Amino acid sequence: MDDYAPPHAALRGLVEGQYHAGREVLARGETVVVPASLSMSLNLNCGEAPPGSSAAYAAGPGLLYRYGGEERGPTVVEWVGVRLTPLGAYRLIGGPLSRAGGRITDLSDLFGTPGRILAERCRATRDRQERFTLVDAFLLRRLAEGPEPNAETVRAWRLLSAATGLLRVAELAADAGWSVDHFGKVFRRQTGLAPKTAARLMRLRALLGCAARQPADWPRLAAEHGYSDQPHFNRDMREFTGMTPSVYFTRLRPCGCLSAPPRSEAAAAGGSDSFKTAVPIPS
Repeated sequence: MDDYAPPHAALRGLVEGQYHAGREVLARGETVVVPASLSMSLNLNCGEAPPGSSAAYAAGPGLLYRYGGEERGPTVVEWVGVRLTPLGAYRLIGGPLSRAGGRITDLSDLFGTPGRILAERCRATRDRQERFTLVDAFLLRRLAEGPEPNAETVRAWRLLSAATGLLRVAELAADAGWSVDHFGKVFRRQTGLAPKTAARLMRLRALLGCAARQPADWPRLAAEHGYSDQPHFNRDMREFTGMTPSVYFTRLRPCGCLSAPPRSEAAAAGGSDSFKTAVPIPS
C-alpha cells in the first residue's frame, strides 16, 4: 500500500504533487523503467535497495533509467519519493542544475552531509509519516538558504509550459533579451535541461495526456502536437520512455513508471529491452 502526504505550504510550486511512500516486491529479474521527466526525483530507499542502487539518490530531469530485482529471487523495495519542479530543484539544491540534469547523483554528493543524514534518519524509522516529516523539514531548511531563479528563466519556463513546448528557442531568447547561446546556458543551469529538451518533454507529456483520455489515434495526435510525422514522434517516445506508443499504455504502472516488456516481446516489436538511453544507478 502506498501513502502520500502534501508538502508544507511554503514548498508548493517547488515540490511536484505529494510526497510518496511505497513498498513493492520485484519478481526475479523484473525490471521497472522510469521515463524521462521534467522534474528531479529524490529517492530514499528505506529497506532493501534494488541491485546496484544507491541508498538515496536523485534522478535528474531528462533522465530515462531503470531498476530491477535480483536474479536469484524476489526483491522487496521500500522507499520515499519526492519530485521537485525544475525551478524548485534550483532553489532547494542551492546551485546550478547543469551538473545534475540527465544523470543519477547520490544524495550525499548533491546535498553533502545533510543529504546523508536525511537518508540515515529515514532508514532508521519505520513510520512513514515520520519520514514525510523528516523530508519536509529538510527541504524547508534548504529553501531558507537557496537562491531564486532569475525572472527571465521563470518567464521562459511559463511561456514554454503554456505553449506545451511549441515555441522556438529563438523566440524565448528574444523575449528574454538575450542571445540564443546565453539563454540556453542560463536556462540549463537553472532547470537542468536544455531548452529544446524541455520543449520536447513538454510536447510529449501533453500528447500522452491526450492519449490517456481517448482511444489513441497516434498519427492525428502526433500532427496536433507539432511532430513532423509519426517516425518523429516514435523517436521521442523511444528516447524518453524506452517504448513504442503501442506498448506504452500496456506497461504503464499507477506510479507513472513502466514495466519492461519481456525480451521476446521487445524483440517481436523490433526493439530491445536494453534501453540504451537508460542510465543504470551506480553502486
